[in-house]
Amino acid sequence: MRTLRNANNGFTLVELLIAMVIGIMVLAGIYAAFNSQQKSHVKEQQVVDAQQNVRGAAHFMAGEIRLAGMDEKGTAGAGFLIAGPHAIQFTMDRNDDEDVADTDENIAYGFSAAADADFDGRADAGAAPIARFASSDDEIAEDIHAVAFAYAFDDDGDGELDFADAPPLNGLLDAGEETWAYDLDGDGLLDTNNDGSGPLAVPVSLAKIRAVRIWLLARTRSPLRGYAGPKSYSVGDKTVHVSDSYQYRLLTTTVKCRNMGL
Repeated sequence: MRTLRNANNGFTLVELLIAMVIGIMVLAGIYAAFNSQQKSHVKEQQVVDAQQNVRGAAHFMAGEIRLAGMDEKGTAGAGFLIAGPHAIQFTMDRNDDEDVADTDENIAYGFSAAADADFDGRADAGAAPIARFASSDDEIAEDIHAVAFAYAFDDDGDGELDFADAPPLNGLLDAGEETWAYDLDGDGLLDTNNDGSGPLAVPVSLAKIRAVRIWLLARTRSPLRGYAGPKSYSVGDKTVHVSDSYQYRLLTTTVKCRNMGL
């Protein structure tokens, strides 16, 4: 006669609790790893966006500044109208109709007055769009913290940029650096050295500008953990100090103005 055995094929309550605890620990580990990776990706993406933002703005501005003074017939008087430390305005005769009154022939770049009320080249709210002012006002880049411009010139008409100390020796070795300046008081003359040394000995007409240097300091859209602390950036002739959790990207580029005599 076959006897029946009481086979216990289930799990005890203790075994179920242990399995649940292990499962929760595994899930917590997976979530922590995912959350860390997600935060890292967001940080990296914001930094990349800031970098691309400032590069795109500089490329766009440089493309048009390079055309400043374009006037094949020589009758329009095209060239620079404003050469400020934080704003630039210039004209060009795009359609060769011997004036610069047409759409997109008078162009300016900088912060709007609402974004930079004291005109110090820094966004009052910490970041603002850089705008292109022409037939309409268009934002070409967001989250810009500071902007600056400086201008090199050929005042003596020798076809070369003027040097602060001395001209190049035999065309091979620079004994000095090009003089970079800007129009501080808005009177249409370059009057202030960008190196912080004060006024130019002799003010220079904006018609003598041959190159423009651009500084753009962008920041991430949101603060990032781990980036707190003081940081300093040279923007034009100023040192910009920030102490927050934003990540910043500074881009400097020099544009030779092909239609201004060089």
